[in-house]
Amino acid sequence: MMDGDLGLPKKGGVIALERGLAILMSFNFAKDALRLTDLAKITGLNKSTVLRLCTSLERQGFVKRREDGRFQLGSAVFMLGEIYKHSLHIVELVAPVMRNLVDKVNESATFTVLEGDSVVCLHKVESSQAIRDAGSLAGDRYDLNRGGASSTVLRAFSGETGAPFDELRKNILAESHGALFPDAAAVACPIFGMDGAMVGAIQLSGPQSRFTPDYVKNIKNIILEAATEITRTLGGNTVVYAEAKTD
Repeated sequence: MMDGDLGLPKKGGVIALERGLAILMSFNFAKDALRLTDLAKITGLNKSTVLRLCTSLERQGFVKRREDGRFQLGSAVFMLGEIYKHSLHIVELVAPVMRNLVDKVNESATFTVLEGDSVVCLHKVESSQAIRDAGSLAGDRYDLNRGGASSTVLRAFSGETGAPFDELRKNILAESHGALFPDAAAVACPIFGMDGAMVGAIQLSGPQSRFTPDYVKNIKNIILEAATEITRTLGGNTVVYAEAKTD
């Protein structure tokens, strides 16, 4: 894309601002420092335009130039990120995605977080099926070591050691059959925030009779899509979900 390809701003827009934002959006987890030529190539702007924009962005703290000449995001971006995190109401973000999950598969969905040595269920959307998981309800608190898919996810991504947790950190998804209740099964997946730390876990659960291998594979793909959507909204890195194993 050449400089002129950005075109005129849409009604109410400012093209210089859009170009500056394009520079900021050029950075990612894999490319946290970029040369002037890199930024020009990514944005399609010529180098002189990029340099002028970076000078203004640096003046306001949005980018910083390293000693080797490469640019990185500046402290102003971090400050805005912290303000954004503070303004988030996690349940409000998770609830509609969970509702969509249940609409797709009609199994019960829960969102749990880790508080000390306890698991707390912050939100639950019930399945409408007559036979369903009637386990944890919103507000319930239980021991982290009680077992189950979501507990295993929370333990693994809070740093617990051991071969099973190491494997889960690679595969992302946890599956349980009869861990808490003899006839119940579940699939859970972690949610990540802007700093890469785990925020919580979402889980789909139902009777073991429905959770056949093919059905579980489908459930895993659907819950990965939901986790990706929530993590992206939180500003987290979604690459881990693309590498998850559903077999």
